[in-house]
Amino acid sequence: MLGVLLAVTALLAGACANPTPDPLTRKEAAPDEKVDPAKPCTREASGDSGGGQPGGAPKAAFDAGSNTINLTGGDGVTLASLAQKVSGNALRNAGDGVWELRADIAVTNGASLRIAAPEVKWLKLISENGKFASLKPSGGGLEVVGTCITSWEPGANAADTNLDDGRGYLLARDGAQMNIDHAEIRFLGNSTVESYGLSWRTEGTTGKITNSVVSNNYFGLYSYDVGGLVISDNEFHDNKLYGVDPHTGSHNLTIERNVVHDNGKHGIILAEDCTDSVIRDNTVYRNNHHGIVLYLRSDRNTIEGNDSFANAAQGININESNDSIIRGNRVYDNNESGIGVTQTSENNLLENNQARGNKQDGVRVVSESARNTVRANTVGENGRYGVYVDIDGDVDIADNVIFANRSGIMLKGSAAVPDGDNEIFDNQQAAILND
Repeated sequence: MLGVLLAVTALLAGACANPTPDPLTRKEAAPDEKVDPAKPCTREASGDSGGGQPGGAPKAAFDAGSNTINLTGGDGVTLASLAQKVSGNALRNAGDGVWELRADIAVTNGASLRIAAPEVKWLKLISENGKFASLKPSGGGLEVVGTCITSWEPGANAADTNLDDGRGYLLARDGAQMNIDHAEIRFLGNSTVESYGLSWRTEGTTGKITNSVVSNNYFGLYSYDVGGLVISDNEFHDNKLYGVDPHTGSHNLTIERNVVHDNGKHGIILAEDCTDSVIRDNTVYRNNHHGIVLYLRSDRNTIEGNDSFANAAQGININESNDSIIRGNRVYDNNESGIGVTQTSENNLLENNQARGNKQDGVRVVSESARNTVRANTVGENGRYGVYVDIDGDVDIADNVIFANRSGIMLKGSAAVPDGDNEIFDNQQAAILND
């Protein structure tokens, strides 16, 4: 039987002393407009992206055995100059800014490739006869500006939507630098390691993606053991698994002002030892699990100023990760809880967030996640508890406004009744429940 404790602050709080906070200004989720595989490029190619500039003279050769064009020299090499080094149809200008690639392009240290509109409006990575083409800067550089890059299946006259037999991808590794701006990256990747769609891998590899759209990939974006990657002002949507997935040892990342929606699992996730990064001012909605996630020793990160809403599970989930700041976010209308801190996550600060209108709890702290601080948040109108705590250990709950939930705070385990100056009012059943 639950025992009901009314905290002193709650006893003193009356409707006049505690006016209901102003309604939360919610962002409107746009309808998910599916991309037609037969017409995957939806933006007008930029006319001032530098395409058509001569670039450096390429040093290149085609290896028929591996079906690879090896670019080993030349700075800012264009597809037009590279095609002159390759016989047959491995790299072909199909006219009107459309290019077809039927071989991998490997860019090694000392070389760089520039793919830019208007020379290259659309680069088709051809999938046919059990083969597919990819772009693989390995120690070298790749710059994509204003261009649409997709897989393409000539027999279907559409982008390749069959992941079972593989499809093309972009992969930077071994100290490469890959920069993408004002581009479309769609219908790429499969489940094979290193082939996820758009990836940066290994320490020393870096780059950025800005002002671009990434959709219908296997993973929208993936990184592995990469530092300093910048991911800003993009849209990631309708990718099979994650929208943005920095992984295993990726660090010092900047992920800001992106719109991330309708992906098959999480919207943004830092997973496995991803540290010292910032996830800021993103709009994350209608993803098929959590909106934003820190997972497995992804420590010392900052999540601030984001809107995370209408996700199938939690808006923000902190899982086995420590020492992070979750501050100034608006987390609302998620199908489970607003912010979840779970699985031994410790020493995290949840401050000045709005957690409102979530179907379960506003803030949820469970599974041995001790020594976390929940301070100065506005937590209201959630379907179950404003703040739910089920741990054996300390949680500092102070200076929050907790209102119009089914109950204000639920305490289970050995969690102590908060002695901070919380304002708890207008909850349907009780201010504080202590089980």
